[in-house]
Parts: sequence; C-alpha cells; structure tokens
Amino acid sequence: MLWYDNLKGAFHSRQAFVRYIEAPQPEADELINNDKYNIRWSNVDLAPSPPQDRKWTQWTFLAFWVAHAAGAGSWTAGSSLINVGLAPRDAYIAIATSHILITILVLPHTLNGRGPARYHIGFPVFARTSYGMWGSYMAIMMRAIVCIIWNGTNSYYGGRCVTVALTAIFPSYAKLPPLPKSASITSPDLLSFFIFMIVFVSISFIHSRDLKWFYIGKSIFVFAAMHAILIWWVVKSHGVTFAYIAVDKPVSTTAHIWLVLRAFNTGLGTASSLTVNQGDMARYADKPRSAIWTTLIGYPIASALPCLYGILVAAAGRKVTGTAFWNLWDVLNYMLEQYPDNHGARFGVFLCAVAIALSYLAVNLATNSLPFGSDVTALFPRWMTIRRGQVICTILSVAIVPWKLLNNAAAFLTFLSGYGYWLSPIAAIMSIDYYLIKKGNISVPDLYDGSSTSRYWFWKGINLRAAICTIVALLPCLPSLAWSITPKSVHIAPGAQNLFYISFVMTWTIAAAMYYVSYLIFPEKDLEVKERNLAFEEMADELDRKEMSGTMYWNEGYDDASGVKGPENFDEKPLQEDSDK
Repeated sequence: MLWYDNLKGAFHSRQAFVRYIEAPQPEADELINNDKYNIRWSNVDLAPSPPQDRKWTQWTFLAFWVAHAAGAGSWTAGSSLINVGLAPRDAYIAIATSHILITILVLPHTLNGRGPARYHIGFPVFARTSYGMWGSYMAIMMRAIVCIIWNGTNSYYGGRCVTVALTAIFPSYAKLPPLPKSASITSPDLLSFFIFMIVFVSISFIHSRDLKWFYIGKSIFVFAAMHAILIWWVVKSHGVTFAYIAVDKPVSTTAHIWLVLRAFNTGLGTASSLTVNQGDMARYADKPRSAIWTTLIGYPIASALPCLYGILVAAAGRKVTGTAFWNLWDVLNYMLEQYPDNHGARFGVFLCAVAIALSYLAVNLATNSLPFGSDVTALFPRWMTIRRGQVICTILSVAIVPWKLLNNAAAFLTFLSGYGYWLSPIAAIMSIDYYLIKKGNISVPDLYDGSSTSRYWFWKGINLRAAICTIVALLPCLPSLAWSITPKSVHIAPGAQNLFYISFVMTWTIAAAMYYVSYLIFPEKDLEVKERNLAFEEMADELDRKEMSGTMYWNEGYDDASGVKGPENFDEKPLQEDSDK
C-alpha cells in the first residue's frame, strides 16, 4: 500500500523523515521561475490549480451558494434582531438588502473572486499582489484569527443541534451528570460539541473541489428541514404574522434608524467572510463566468428565505409560549418536548436537528476551515498543507471555548458585525488594486519570487500603502467596537457608539478611497510599464491561450489522496533551503 510504503520510507534516515513530513512541492512549470522559487513561498496547495482540478461548474456554484446561504446563520440573524427591539419587517428588509450587496461583492465574475478565477490562485497568494510578499501575512493572519472564532462558534451551535438530535432518539442523553456552573456548558452539549467536531474534521479530509454532491445534498436536506419547522410552528400557532412579534417598547425615529443600520450591518457581517474567502473556491472554477448568474439569483433568495422563516417562527413562538425563540436548537427542543411518547414525531425532530447541524458543518468547511487551512499553508508552506491546517483549525476552535463567547442576542449581533469589520478593508483594498490599479494583470511567477526583483516585493516585501490604509480604515470604528463588547468599561460619546453599526460600509469605503487616492498622489514606480499599458486582464488571456494551445506545463505527479510524496522521493538529496537565508 502506498501509505505504508511512504511511512516505512520515512524512517530510512533523518532526511527521509523530514521529506516525509514536508508539504508536497509543485514541479517546475512556466508559472514558477525555478531559479528564484523556494519553499518559503509555495507548495502544491498554494500553486495555481491545474486544469484537472477546476471542476466547479455553474451548477456546482449554485449548489454551493444555496448550501451556504440556506444556513442556520441566516435564520438566527433575522430572529435575533427582533430580540434587540427592531420591527420584524424592517429587520427582514435590512438583512435581505445587505445580502444582495454581499452577492455583488462575492460574485466570481466581479471583485475578489474574479482574480483567483482567472489566475487559479487562492486568497493567500492573491493577497500578495496588494499587500506584498511579506505584507500579505497581515491580511492572512487577520482572516485566520476570525476563522478560528467563527469555526468554533458554528461548531458550538452545531453541537447544540446534535444534542437535540440525540435526545430525540435517546431521551436519557439529556440527563447526563451535570458539570460545574463555571463550565458554562452542560454535559450533553459538551459531548455533542466533540461529536460534531469529530464528524467535521473527518469530512475536512475531503478536498473542497470534490464536495459538489455534498453541497447539493445539504442544500436540499436543509431547505426541507427549515420548511418543516416553519410549517409546524404555523400550524401550532394557528397562523402567524409579523404583528405577533411587535417591538416591546416604542423607540424614537433616530433610534429606529440606527437599529435598521445595525440590522444592515449584521447582514453584511454574516456573509462578509465571502468577500475575501471567495478566492479559495473561485480558483476551482472551470470558467471565470461559471457562477455569475447562479450566484446572482441563488444566493439572495436562498439567504432571504431562512431569514424570513426565522422571524416568522420567532413570532409564532411568542404567540404560543410568550417567548421569541431565536436559537434553532431552542426551537427544536420545544418541538421535541411536545412529543414525549410519539416516536414518529421525535424521529422527525431528529432529522430536522441533523439537517441544521449539517448546515453549520457545511458553512464551516467552506468559509472557515478551508480558508484557515489555506492561510496557515501560506504562513508555513514547507510544512503545512490545507488538510493539516484544517486539523489545526479544529483544535484551536476547541481551545477558544466558544460557548463562553456568546450568551445573548446582543452579544451574537456584536460578534457577527465585528467579523465584517475586520475583513472589510482587506476586501476593499484587494478589489481596488485588481480592477483600478493593476487592471486585472498579475504576473504569476512573481507571486512565488521572494527576492527584491519581484514586482510584488514593494518595500522589503511590504506594500506600505496597503498596510497603512488597512489600519487607518479600522481606527474610526475601533472605540465603538470596544464599547459594544464591554459597554460598562468603555465610555465614549453616544454618537461615537453608533459608528459600529455602520462599520462594514465605513471601513470598506475608507480603505478603498485611501488606497486609490494614494496611487493618484504617489504613483508606484514603473507601474505604467508593468500593468497600465496592458489591456484589462491581458496577462490572464495570454495564460489561457498558452493553456489551450498545449504549451502550458502544469505540475503533476503527487498523490493528492495521501498528500505526501511517493517513496521514490525518499533519497538522500540535500534539503532545499530558502534562497535568501
């Protein structure tokens, strides 16, 4: 067996063992200048995706976007807004509108998905074009940190649904010996969390390009479950409208406007990861235009329906029980309690709970685990692969103790909005740089060149204007972010407190404007020669022509299933070192 031969060969010598644990490296091709290439900047996961890996058609993207949008996050965001005082109609309109805007930002044909789709590279490598070879680490680490938090939080939510599912089959599961109050979690939920994590990390070993049928099946299963939940609550409440979940206390016009903006910002925050993560999926597109219409139509509809259902179920919950349930596991748990002896009904609740848990799992795979795996691969390309990074992401997601992060609706909304706040300036800078500064022209070999001759070296490997614009864009909303998290400890003016509710739009606008104006005032040396004299995406068109003519050589010869080199590579050759050591 190949894996056994690889493992046995690893113990022939120290060098053989090092080569065994090293990440696979791409063979030399036209896109990588082997004279300058070194293992600090690439491995087989960071290299451009060869044609055989570009399996995502327009229908694959439709399945992916529907699977992502039709998730528990969209459901929860809508209903939880009611808990903080916003009228149901306004909450729904604000979130639906924000998802339309996000759709425009993440289309592979536009903004941050276009470049990776044309050049077949992921976000970490694409970030080098804007931030520089070393400067890209700033954007990578900012994304990696929020991926860990979001991955852990989604896993906790998924674990709560696993608890409902297991309780539906085994009622005694809910009666496990309790943990101390300081644990902030019950024994069943803790066990369910680890069960969810085990399933999650197992599926993580399937490459994202091969998850087409998983996303198709998930989208159908989850949509069916959400409709079943909605129908049950509508029947239980004998009909429900937005009127049953009116705002508890009247608010002033000014307060109402800020609540609507908060809802809009929350909607942007729930999907903001896709404004930078899109490249990690778009690189596998068979054609750059594959997802334009399927994404444009599929994502807003698929995300709007769960939001609407969440609000209606919250309204039904208030009508029936006096409480607006905004957590799906609470919704399911109440349903389960109505059938202590009805095995058929309990099995139905079991299926719904599994579907919602699957929703969290699928979103984690595409928008948290895969991006984190790509990020740590870019940080440590000699040793890390995407799969290894996904395992590390799972471990760190447990270490952050996610159940202590979120305790109420206000904290939930703060977290969602804060996620978009951190990623917004990165998305803005990369979009402006690709479309307006470089006009869609990227020199791929220079993305793997760690010497000062690379056109993406800038100043000592850092594009200072990108780093400065990112930091400056974050500053105006930083005090309001701190206040929103710890209002009792941070004291700022009431007007400044509201800035956090427009943080996504504000940081995106500031970063985009500053970055573009900086090039107008201080043009980059030789940029006219490098990109501006070329037609839009002329370099990408040239690569496509070479590929179609058969003159492009793509790396082959690695066992993707095992992720390691074959035994023939376990020789005694000296280890490759970085050229600039």
